[in-house]
Amino acid sequence: MQGLLRRISSIDSAAERALRIIEFFDQLVVHGADIEAITRATAVLAEATVGAEDDVHGRHAAIAPTGADAEVPDNGLLCHDVQVGDRTVGRVWLHRAVPADSKDWDELIVERMSMAVAAAHSRRRTVARPPVSGMADPAIVQYLLGGEASEPDAARAALLLGFAVGQRIRAVAVEGGEVAGALAETRSALGSSTGHTVLAALTGTTAALLLAHAPADPPPLPAGIRACVGPAAPVEHAARSWAIARRGVRFAGLSLGWPNWLDAADLGCLIALDGRDEDGIAALGDVRAIGAIAARRNGAEDLALLDVVCASSSVREAATLATMHHSSVSYRMRAMSEILGFDLGSATARYRARTALLLWRLHVAR
Repeated sequence: MQGLLRRISSIDSAAERALRIIEFFDQLVVHGADIEAITRATAVLAEATVGAEDDVHGRHAAIAPTGADAEVPDNGLLCHDVQVGDRTVGRVWLHRAVPADSKDWDELIVERMSMAVAAAHSRRRTVARPPVSGMADPAIVQYLLGGEASEPDAARAALLLGFAVGQRIRAVAVEGGEVAGALAETRSALGSSTGHTVLAALTGTTAALLLAHAPADPPPLPAGIRACVGPAAPVEHAARSWAIARRGVRFAGLSLGWPNWLDAADLGCLIALDGRDEDGIAALGDVRAIGAIAARRNGAEDLALLDVVCASSSVREAATLATMHHSSVSYRMRAMSEILGFDLGSATARYRARTALLLWRLHVAR
């Protein structure tokens, strides 16, 4: 292909140059180039920024003359529709930052590019999606989320689940007792805003959801069920989204301050607290002190109060939130401070106690 590019640049005859351009795109079609490959090759050939859009399969590409990914320019696009039969399935475009004298060649290039993209579109077999989102074969979902499948095999698994190859999805980790029996209720709570949705119970306490779109608002979940939404990813790379969702779900429902439905993006750097050295974390003095508070006769109440104290700026604010008298809150704060080994009166100390409480809940209590 590079040899062909060099030959094109050395041709003097306009007619022969046009034939070489046509041959260039014919070779792309013969060799089964996909939309991304066609776009990249065209950008290098035209020495311009080039883009292609397949609206049916949701595939889009924009490539700079250097071959790197590019943004779609706001204006100055030379466009051509992509036609398959009597349907318009997308478009291609070409953009030059500085006008050139090759307008005629640009028009020929985008025309032949549109034909090559149409051929690539036709090669993609559109798989009919299930008319109703719902339960899927757990083995297929587990294979897709396992992270060990090759990209072609992962793409085939995605097609079997009703997703288009390259479609961006969000993986949701769902945990809780009897989670399999709660999936139907969970799906009902999600409603139709998530588009095509696949559900599968992977174990007795763990399930996976694959959503075309994350819900705009956290849905109400069945009692005892918690969930975390991973970041968006192409469906054949769903394992990336799933891995983060599995880490994030450990934070869901940790206490009254943690909702049962979380988006991993909202955790930010807190997700790093989900370390894997559980023995080392459990041995930390602050974490052991939290365990000592939990072991007291009113341990559960003390930890709930500690949550409130750490989230408050004063004893009176904590007392109001806890619906207790401020003197009672002060007394119990002093008792907990003695066990922790530091005074809860400062903002830094409360931050330290809250972190220890979070680590204890993540790595010791569960």
